[in-house]
Amino acid sequence: MEDLDKTIAELKIRLSEKGLKAVIIPHISPDGDAAGSCSALSEVLFRCGIQRQILTCDFMPEYLRFLKNIPETISYQERAEECKCLIADADLIFMLDHNTVKREGDLAPWVSAAKADRIIIDHHPEPDCQQIVISDTRVSSTCELLYQVITRIWGREMITVDVANALYTGINTDTGGLSHNSSRPQTYRIIADLLELGLDKAFVHRQIYQMNHLSRLRLIGNALLNKLQVSSSYPVAIIPITLEELERYNYKDGDLEGLVNIPLSIHNVCVSVQITERRERVKLSFRSKGNIPVNEWAREWFNGGGHLNAAGGQMQLPLEEVVRKVWETVPLFFDLLKNKGLV
Repeated sequence: MEDLDKTIAELKIRLSEKGLKAVIIPHISPDGDAAGSCSALSEVLFRCGIQRQILTCDFMPEYLRFLKNIPETISYQERAEECKCLIADADLIFMLDHNTVKREGDLAPWVSAAKADRIIIDHHPEPDCQQIVISDTRVSSTCELLYQVITRIWGREMITVDVANALYTGINTDTGGLSHNSSRPQTYRIIADLLELGLDKAFVHRQIYQMNHLSRLRLIGNALLNKLQVSSSYPVAIIPITLEELERYNYKDGDLEGLVNIPLSIHNVCVSVQITERRERVKLSFRSKGNIPVNEWAREWFNGGGHLNAAGGQMQLPLEEVVRKVWETVPLFFDLLKNKGLV
């Protein structure tokens, strides 16, 4: 905690300089925590008179565009040259909700080459070495950590309704509606503080959970009815989804949010893996119950990593080969757990 306080104090000094230009970058395929932290920090920097812009290598999900500043995000896929110029001209690059430049996709080479100071604010383990690293794996989300950064640098008065809504969005979505990684009392004290500062909890819940398109429900229904596979030998479920199915159901970014958690509601399933075919690669999402470290499975065999109960990976192989590899590595992963005394 002492090191965290010292690093936040260092950032406070850096932010006191005049005429700063900042860019704010989430990880590839931003989720609620990435978008929420970008939204909140962008609003705070704006109120402090710091020129800032959110950039993403792909796109912000439609269901998160209710957050302040998120609709103005610039995508590298649409405005690549502008992204390159903004990064090259920046004094500060904020890396939010990811621990390595590699998680920035097409933006990564330009960020690595930039003269700007890079600032990580994140809760994933083993962050890169950058000029300023504010990292705490104990917190529920990057938004919970960012609340501490904002209030220690600028005070509670910087938390407007828009900032509170953004921070709560990240805390809520990254914990599955406070169902996992959310047992620290500090998390609920922060939520209580956000409510006192104007958080519109009903509005946020409505935007996240009650704005579905019919096509999204049909996509999820198809996945659960026709694609869900449950192992007869291990407590594992997988959901493979093809690019053709995404196109058939008019997929929009964010439409599959939360799907990977649903098989964990089956009483004898402890691990769920969603395998989604995209144009450039196959993406994997891992979720688990209890103390099963799916981040180790993702890191060992699927070019990924993450948290104990929530991790991701990616492969540049055909979908059917990735599905086969998942099933082939199931016994290897559970042998690893057995050797560690976890099962």
